[in-house]
Amino acid sequence: MIKKANEVLDKVEIPFILVWEFMLIIRMISTYSLIPSKFDSIIFSVISLAGGLLFIRNGFDWIKRREKPSFLLLIFTLALVITSIANAPTGLVANFKLIIWEVLLFFVAYELGKKNRKDLFSLVEKVLVFTWFVLLVISLGMFFVQFQYTMPLDKLYYGIRMGFFENRLYGVFVDPNYAATISVVSFCFSIHLFKKAQSKLYRGFLITNLIVSFFFVVLSGSRTAMIESMAVVVVWVFFYFYYNKKTMALFKRLLLSTGLALVAVVVLSLTMTVTQKVSVVTAEAVSKVIVIKTNDGKDDISLDRPDTGEDSDISNSRFKLWKSAVEIFETKPLIGPSPKGLLHYAQKNLPNTWIAIKEQTPHNFLFFLLATTGLLGTIPFTLFVLYNMIKALVTLFKMNRTNYLEYLFYSLIVLTILISACLIPDIVLVNRLGALVFFLYIGRLNSKNEQETSELEL
Repeated sequence: MIKKANEVLDKVEIPFILVWEFMLIIRMISTYSLIPSKFDSIIFSVISLAGGLLFIRNGFDWIKRREKPSFLLLIFTLALVITSIANAPTGLVANFKLIIWEVLLFFVAYELGKKNRKDLFSLVEKVLVFTWFVLLVISLGMFFVQFQYTMPLDKLYYGIRMGFFENRLYGVFVDPNYAATISVVSFCFSIHLFKKAQSKLYRGFLITNLIVSFFFVVLSGSRTAMIESMAVVVVWVFFYFYYNKKTMALFKRLLLSTGLALVAVVVLSLTMTVTQKVSVVTAEAVSKVIVIKTNDGKDDISLDRPDTGEDSDISNSRFKLWKSAVEIFETKPLIGPSPKGLLHYAQKNLPNTWIAIKEQTPHNFLFFLLATTGLLGTIPFTLFVLYNMIKALVTLFKMNRTNYLEYLFYSLIVLTILISACLIPDIVLVNRLGALVFFLYIGRLNSKNEQETSELEL
């Protein structure tokens, strides 16, 4: 009976991840928020139930095989439980719902990534690329016809914004920054899938998706995504040539790799600038023929964001949010007011802080942890991230392996989401697509197969 149950759960693993991934993508569409919350709650309750069964199965496997889950993630989860109970009844139910998703990320998605099921990663990449392509094509169409629509909605901080708004392409998405980050991920996935694609039609589609993803990143006005793009290009070019020039002296190899990485990032920057100008000229030409709704009646189309000019806050209030998070942390440095109790605590005890005034969370995972879980939660999770960053970096420098480029690709995906988490809410204390991808691919980097097929040059 137990054996059959395990066989069934083994078959559930991949559908569970794919359904979870797909629904997190759908959640990023602004009009999805118009659907009654009960519908969304039912779907994610079913997903969490399936995940809960997998978590229980994993628990029995750990006991049977005398294996242990990540000690640091386990300590962090306990910290979440402690801070939630200590701050009860404020946000208790909401906190425990959040903990459920953190548990599924840490002890199901991450552990599944460690199993190195290549069919899983191939499907995850295909689901994202194909679904995202459709959404991006619709979004780019909105830009070129200058479509714009806004509507207040309590569920969303800024309400529904669709199309080209405030000189930024929102498209069909709630948040252009986050959508642009996922576009960078989709770009990387397309390159990875292209290497194994055999059909000319399929390869053509992937090339088209590369172009579409790049255009959205540029037109979204997301500086976060631009930083991610540059980081990915620098790291990829540097380590690609570092690995392929093994016969060259170490100093020359480092110098060559660094020089080529700098050239690549300059080329990327110039390409982005040219893409912006071409897009604007094309959109102006199209808008003269097909006019749905231009920017408040203005004929000129601009990609210069009004909120990032010389007289504006270059960080878009991020520095104020981070400072506010530190101020809250200083009042409860050990356990914090809990993730779902943050706003209530700030408005009650520190009403003049930026978080209390703007009713926003810190746009940085580290400051978010400090403000909500104190040192008890911040230390273990930060150590987990630092440990994996250092290990991946050391591996890329020292490892001589046949699948080096695969390891580099997985590292780039993790790097993209990690940069995102430093500037927008991501990877922790959220149930978002970026967090799911982050833990799946960190699990892949930590898989036993990776360790067994790797040879370190010590």
